Amino acid sequence: MNNQDRAADALEQLQAIERADLDAELTATYEQAVDSTRALTEQFEEAAESDEHEPETPEGWDEDEAEWEEKLETAREKADIPASKGTLTTKTIDGRDYYYLQWRDGETVTSQYVGPVTTATE
Repeated sequence: MNNQDRAADALEQLQAIERADLDAELTATYEQAVDSTRALTEQFEEAAESDEHEPETPEGWDEDEAEWEEKLETAREKADIPASKGTLTTKTIDGRDYYYLQWRDGETVTSQYVGPVTTATE
């Protein structure tokens, strides 16, 4: 069981508490606990969704993973997009393949250069 599941279970357990006989102080504490646990559950869900969007290090970059991460972060900063946004795509230009981040901005698909598909060491 992971932390996200534990938080969801905790929320379910809190919501199962019989509140009819609680005094005002206990009711207020109960409501705080539910609100905080609900917020924690939502944060775990958002973090999991963000992790799902994080592209894996491409095969050609396995030996230079730190450099790949730096290139990806630089591309996101230049594009001013969060880690949860953008899909890694490949474009061929003059016979060479390059990685780009691509995302929608309204009706427009926008791209930001990340790096070559093959590293300089290949």
